[in-house]
Amino acid sequence: MNGWRTFTKIFKRICRDDSGVSAVEVGITLLPFLLMIFGVAEFGYYFLHQHTMNAAVSEGVRIGSTGAVLTDGGTTLTRQESIKKAILDKANGIIVINPTDIKIFPIDNVTWADPTAPGVVDADNNGGDEGAFMRVRVLYTHHFFTDLVGGFFSSGGTVIMNAQATYRNENFIL
Repeated sequence: MNGWRTFTKIFKRICRDDSGVSAVEVGITLLPFLLMIFGVAEFGYYFLHQHTMNAAVSEGVRIGSTGAVLTDGGTTLTRQESIKKAILDKANGIIVINPTDIKIFPIDNVTWADPTAPGVVDADNNGGDEGAFMRVRVLYTHHFFTDLVGGFFSSGGTVIMNAQATYRNENFIL
């Protein structure tokens, strides 16, 4: 009988002892908190890249629609090269866009559909004929910096981002 009382006293003391409860509470709430913090940072990083791409494509389309040409080291660039340079310069410092991922191509102004072989422009390589509706499309492979968040949205922690705009070539002297 005396052993039973000792056991119940020890059991009651253990049940009333709340040391370690804080550690358990921290362990339970830490994972959702970290997931939220990493999620906010990850989506901020993603939207920074998307905004940079949109701004770069907008700058390239501005160059294309106004008929402006840029120079590179004293060499005058073609209209198409000027559009690509404007996009690359605007995105520089935030993201590195591969120049082969910048496509400039004419589209049908009735259906607004892409041609069957996008990336093919006119033979003069000047960014399209006069009056043509042109589309500028930039692709970028975004790499998530944490697998914790990136694993939810893509395979391999990457996603292909796309920014595009359409403009009409005016009658400029090229």
